[in-house]
Amino acid sequence: MKATPETADMSAGLQPLAEEASVFLRSLASPYRLVILTLLLEREHSVKELCEALDARQSLVSQHLTRLRLAGIVKAERRGASLYYSLVDEGARALMLTLSRHFRGIGSSSAS
Repeated sequence: MKATPETADMSAGLQPLAEEASVFLRSLASPYRLVILTLLLEREHSVKELCEALDARQSLVSQHLTRLRLAGIVKAERRGASLYYSLVDEGARALMLTLSRHFRGIGSSSAS
């Protein structure tokens, strides 16, 4: 099937959007980051709480939180000696809720 000028223009317009979506999805593409976001769906958590929930070292959790923060998906707030993270990207929140419905084990307390 040959592309018409109309469909070529349409696909050219979609290319930047597809690239943006691809970058966004890559920022989520880790089991650790998916669990972190699932935990952040319900409330903010300190780095210590996330480490305990993931049974992971602070350096590993911090690396994943940094990736999410740089992507604008989470934000950090310092309170005393602790750093608290919250989910701020509504697209990520919506996607995580969809994933929780599709994969019942992810965010099971949010799933119906």
